[in-house]
Amino acid sequence: MGVDQALLIGQSSHILGTRDARVVVVEFGDFQCPACAYANPIFMQLIESYKDNPNVSFVSRHFPLPQHANAMIAAEAAEAAGAQGKFWEMSNMLYERQNEWSGNPKPLDIFVGYAQQLGLNTKAFSESVNGKKFEDVINKDRSDARSLGINSTPTFFVGGEKIQGVPSLEEFKKKIESRL
Repeated sequence: MGVDQALLIGQSSHILGTRDARVVVVEFGDFQCPACAYANPIFMQLIESYKDNPNVSFVSRHFPLPQHANAMIAAEAAEAAGAQGKFWEMSNMLYERQNEWSGNPKPLDIFVGYAQQLGLNTKAFSESVNGKKFEDVINKDRSDARSLGINSTPTFFVGGEKIQGVPSLEEFKKKIESRL
């Protein structure tokens, strides 16, 4: 498809698999978005289905929406966990427990608890989030998303094809299989 791969996969994107896999599945998500939380178990099942296939890889990108007050700090938390090797684990936790932190005026307190459960260095984690250490990474994802014409979450790309909304596991698999 005519999608610029550099916009789909950023320099610091979190990838399960390789950049040059035959089929790359990219999600632009917002941790505070209810539809993204709904899509997450489907995305995780998809990853589980293809994790041993070297021709398929998965990429997670950030697109925190302005109407979600805690989306940016949640993205920072995922990146801070990623710096300690636990990006995907923190992402899952953020989606699975969205209702615990989503409307909380002090989400970092909750995120530090998650970091602790994941066995992270909570001091480094907190300093990273408080210092907005990954703001540039997140803003680059957001900028790439806008360049790709994205205005809602979740937005997926399967082999360069844009899919808005939440496909079923079967729909995802069909799209992947047709490209393998």
